Amino acid sequence: MNNPTRFWLTSGIGESDTSELDAIDKALMNSGLGYQNHITVSSIPPVIEIIPEIDRAKGITFIDVDDKRIMIPFSTNIHVVKSLSRGSVGQKHATCIALAKVFVEIKEEQIPCMLAFESKGETLDKTETMAIEGVKSMIQERRAKIDSSWGLSGFKTISSSLEITNNFGCSVSFVVFDPFTYQNE
Repeated sequence: MNNPTRFWLTSGIGESDTSELDAIDKALMNSGLGYQNHITVSSIPPVIEIIPEIDRAKGITFIDVDDKRIMIPFSTNIHVVKSLSRGSVGQKHATCIALAKVFVEIKEEQIPCMLAFESKGETLDKTETMAIEGVKSMIQERRAKIDSSWGLSGFKTISSSLEITNNFGCSVSFVVFDPFTYQNE
């Protein structure tokens, strides 16, 4: 079994007069994930956050691995938690993923865990509120304890929004699992 160990957050927006697919591609490029295959997973990222170097203009991302800065190769399959919203001219689109770092008690041991909840809507404020409320519900369901030393009192969000001025537009937010640091168990 391969288990991911690290993650990062990114988001992007894109617009196109050509097609909806072109707008999505531009949002992926803007997020730094324009050359990878995205495998969407549910809502349990690894617990270690990293900060990559993202070249939004070129659609590429570099991460530190064993004291080297490595570009994620083209065609790499990467696991992501994703919130994507697309539409047409005049519409407003927002995406958000709220994360919480928690401890889950199993047999009297506190095990660290990351929870993520995706949301999309028209306004950024409402979309972020829905995502935070969703992750709070996940915490309650698990009877977990929030790690208040992480993020803003244990919570972080990644979001994007746009009001589409071209024919097509896309807003996307990601939690990306580091493809280089999976451990085998």
